[in-house]
Amino acid sequence: MNKEFLSRIGLFSVAAIWGSGFVATKIALNSGITPYAMLTIRFLGAFLIIFSLLKIKKTKITKDEIKIGSFAGIFLFFAFAFQTVGLLYTTSSKNAFITGANVIFVPFIYWMFTRKKPSLIIYLSSFLCFLGIGILSIENNFSINYGDFLTFICAIFFGIHIVVLGSKINNHNPLNINCFQMLSAGILGLIGNILFENFYIFNINFTFEQGSALSYLIIFNTLLCYIIQTISQKYLEPSKVSLILTTEMVFGSIFSIIILNDPLTLKTFMGGFFIFISIFLAETNISLKKKKEPNF
Repeated sequence: MNKEFLSRIGLFSVAAIWGSGFVATKIALNSGITPYAMLTIRFLGAFLIIFSLLKIKKTKITKDEIKIGSFAGIFLFFAFAFQTVGLLYTTSSKNAFITGANVIFVPFIYWMFTRKKPSLIIYLSSFLCFLGIGILSIENNFSINYGDFLTFICAIFFGIHIVVLGSKINNHNPLNINCFQMLSAGILGLIGNILFENFYIFNINFTFEQGSALSYLIIFNTLLCYIIQTISQKYLEPSKVSLILTTEMVFGSIFSIIILNDPLTLKTFMGGFFIFISIFLAETNISLKKKKEPNF
C-alpha cells in the first residue's frame, strides 16, 4: 500500500510537471525560438542524456528496439510539431485541454488496428469531448481558431503514437525504445528546421530565458518524468496510471492562468469541463473493461 501511495504521488507529480511544460513551451516560443528548432533541441538533448545513461549501465540494445523506437518517434514528432506550432496561435491552457483529448481517439484508432468496436460510453465521451473542443475553439463568427485546429490534429497523432507503441513494445526495454524515438523525432525536427526555418538552430544566441525553458523541458518534462512514470507503473495498473496522468491538462491550465495570465473565461471553463468529463468517463470505462477482459 505504501508503494502504491508513493506511486500515485509520483504520477501526480509527473502530470503537474507535464502540465507546466505547456507554460515552458509557450515561454520559449514567445522568446523567439522557432518550433522546429525547439523540438530538435528538446528531443536530441533527451536522446543524448538517455543514451549516455544506457552506455554507463552497459544496457544491451536490440535491433527491434531501435526499429520500434524509430518508428514511434515519427508519430511522436508530428504530435509535438502540431502541438508546438499550434501553441503559437492559441493559449497554453486551451492547448493543454485539447491535447488531453488524445485519450478519446485511442479506442477508435485501436478499433482500426484490431476491429474491436468501442463501447457506447466511448461514443458518449467522444460527443462530450467534441462539444468541449467546440466551445473552446469556435469563434464568434463560427470559424475555428487555427491554433486550436492544429492542436486537435496533434491529439490525433498522440493517440496513434499510444496505439502504435502499445502494440509493439511487448517485453522490450522501454528505456531503449524511448531513447531511439527521441533520436528519430529529433532528426525529423532538424529536417523541419532546415526546410522551414532556414537553419535557425545553427544561429541561436541563447538568452537565459530560452536556455532555462529548454533545459526544463529536456531534464524535467522528458527525462525525470519518464523515470518516475516507469517506476510508478510497477506498482499500479495501467488504467490507473493513465487516469492520473489525464490531470496533466488541468495542471497545464492552472499554470497557464497563474504564470501566463491566460484568461479564465466562462467559455474556457465550460469547454475544459466537458473535455475533462469526457476523458474521465473514457478512462473509467477502460479501467472497468480491463477488470473483465485483460486484453482490451
